[in-house]
Parts: sequence; C-alpha cells; structure tokens
Amino acid sequence: MELTCCCVLLIQDILVGLLRLRKCGKNVTCPELMGKCSIVRELHVYGTAVPVHGRDADKLQHQGYGTLLMEEAEGIATREHRSTKIAVISGVGTRHYYRKLGYELEGPYMVKYLK
Repeated sequence: MELTCCCVLLIQDILVGLLRLRKCGKNVTCPELMGKCSIVRELHVYGTAVPVHGRDADKLQHQGYGTLLMEEAEGIATREHRSTKIAVISGVGTRHYYRKLGYELEGPYMVKYLK
C-alpha cells in the first residue's frame, strides 16, 4: 500500500505552494528508497521567478514557503507514515537548497534521516 498526501499552502485564497509526498511501498527497487522511507514527488512555490540569491518582498519565491512545506512533509513522514527517512529527487541546481535543510546526496536523491 502506498500513502500519498499533498500539502497545500494558501494565503488569502491564493495558491502559494504545493508539495506531494508518498510513502514508499515494500516493492521499491531503488536501494536509497528501501526501508521506512517517504519521497517528495513534487515541490512547487508558484509565482514570478526570482533569481536564486535575489529577494523581492512582492514575490512568493525565496520567502521561506518551500521550507515550510518541506518541514510539514517531514512531520507527516514521521507521524503518519512512520518513516525514518525522507528522499527527494533533486537536480544539480537545487541540491544546495536541500543541503541547507539537512539533506545529503545518496545516489540520485537528496535524503534526510528523520528523528
């Protein structure tokens, strides 16, 4: 059985961000996802693109909303999925972001062991 959930962040009825989380099933073949693992399938913060090191108080990106969604996903993975780790597929350009959140590279995934 696979459990899937979505975390949606709304501000004044405006969709700010979305995260889709899945508990990995027992038939998983990737060694990085074996055991009690949940995986972030999608993470989006919507709005006009802002440069990585840029800030614009009028824009939604780089305001901490992605971090809030990741923290909520980690809590759901721990409490509801009973996972001991969480993984996310990450392109080279976003690995630094996940490292700041405590994730480490394992194969093609950024992985964080949960307490």
